[in-house]
Amino acid sequence: MSRISLSNLTFAAKSGDQLEDVSMELTSPQMIAICSNDDGAAASLEQLITGAGKVLDGSVTVNGQDLKKLRRHHDDVVANLAEVELRGRTVERAIQKACRHQDGALNMDAILAMLQPLNIQPETKLASLNDNQQQELKLIILLALRRSIVVLGHGLDKLTEQARLTMGQLLKDYTRKTDSLVFFTSENVSTMMRFADVIYYFNGSRLTSVRALRLGDGVDCTVTVTGTGLPVEMAVRMGAHMLEEAPNETRFLYTGNIQALLPLLEQSTITDVRIEDASVEDELMAY
Repeated sequence: MSRISLSNLTFAAKSGDQLEDVSMELTSPQMIAICSNDDGAAASLEQLITGAGKVLDGSVTVNGQDLKKLRRHHDDVVANLAEVELRGRTVERAIQKACRHQDGALNMDAILAMLQPLNIQPETKLASLNDNQQQELKLIILLALRRSIVVLGHGLDKLTEQARLTMGQLLKDYTRKTDSLVFFTSENVSTMMRFADVIYYFNGSRLTSVRALRLGDGVDCTVTVTGTGLPVEMAVRMGAHMLEEAPNETRFLYTGNIQALLPLLEQSTITDVRIEDASVEDELMAY
């Protein structure tokens, strides 16, 4: 089991990003999504884990020990997608080079089995892979290293929708089977909600809210109602989070089965209803 504890932490990342007075208790197995209005919080957490920055105040422990111990054994504990390189002429050779001399890495047969659902062949030349396939291969190599802490960054955003679903499920399985902590962020709220166990919401460098996701929660959407007569209190009881209320327009974030909400939207004084995927900005307003 992996456990990372941040207590009233203020951290200056090497990139210039910061965390301010952040407390978090992270225990495997979990996929952890960072939802923020910029990339600063996710970048800071990644650099905290990978040792690129300085703790200014508060404390960090990993498995009950000081962060410095993790940094001394970084390569044995942390796998970072940003550090994965594809080298060699073929897919198989790239895997061999990346996993060579890596204690605990999967054997070639197990890695090739993970590649099968992606339709990437071991003899395929790297130069013939498109951008999506190269990203898939990097993610497979990342998992093949079999580390207990995995840092993805925006790695899922660089995939096609179908590849994201396949790889996201692979990551969830990996997290459970290896009892790992997997960190990621995304510009897409649905990606975070589909694959994360917990979402941490940041406004700049400060943690504002924590949201544990439950199986069957669905994906948040933003509903814009034009007109009057919406029974707001009833909508809130059903899971709506009000974003804006004006005399002739109401916007809210909704979690759950949208069909259950439809009877509330059938008032004769409501002239238009627009339902869209929730944005990161809407999530931060609600949470």
